[in-house]
Amino acid sequence: MDAISKMSLVELSSHFKALKGADVCWPRIEKMITDAANSWQQSGKAPNELSVMNIWWHTCFELLAPHQVQISALNYQDEYIEIKNTGPAIIDLSGWKITAGDKYQTFVFAKDTLIYPHETLRIDTHPGSALSFDSKRPIWNNKGDKGALYDDNGALISAWLYGEAARAHLEISRVNFDGAEAKKEGDEFVEIANLSNATIDISLWQVRGDKNQHFEFPNGSIIKAQGVARIYTNQYHPSTGGHNFESQRALWSNDGGKASLYDNQNACISEYQW
Repeated sequence: MDAISKMSLVELSSHFKALKGADVCWPRIEKMITDAANSWQQSGKAPNELSVMNIWWHTCFELLAPHQVQISALNYQDEYIEIKNTGPAIIDLSGWKITAGDKYQTFVFAKDTLIYPHETLRIDTHPGSALSFDSKRPIWNNKGDKGALYDDNGALISAWLYGEAARAHLEISRVNFDGAEAKKEGDEFVEIANLSNATIDISLWQVRGDKNQHFEFPNGSIIKAQGVARIYTNQYHPSTGGHNFESQRALWSNDGGKASLYDNQNACISEYQW
């Protein structure tokens, strides 16, 4: 059992080393396992079953945490941010922190703060809540800001952008102006790409066309990191946001046209012409 355990850890170490850089946690996982495996090899002592299990559990949690815990909401009007554990493991948030842009606007999770699978934690701005920035003044800028979640080693786990802070990271990447659906062409769409590694809130942003086409994203609309949102002429596709103009006729001319993206402050962010 001991020899097999030692061999398994050495092989696991090599596996993680090959994937180093694929994710923020890989370097730490690789170092944890290789240090233990090298130590056992040099000492000639076989690891006991408890040590192997302990390293395995730590490795699993290091791997899962960056993928499980994400910023799930940021409300700059009611002044709070939420993080959610999508599961399956309980994550220890001790020493993790949330920043709100300014160096003095930082919330640090207390020791032994746990977030359970599918649990959402709300961190308020103002004093009086169990989890709070303890600030008597607003910290989230109504015009735009960035919220960021870091683990206890300072690695960025999740980020959230909105308003002015999101402008440089969104563009109209495609207009499918020639739909395959006959006559009504409900499968036409305008595609908006998120070029960042942050979730972007596009609530009340608009897509406009040069023939009076107009669509406004409802409150709660987001585009995930490196993701896209599409606004179809008259089709529903949940995988790209589920948005459509609900138009009974084709909207985009095959002969040429222009689509524009405006933010929630009516600033033109991106244009696409064909």
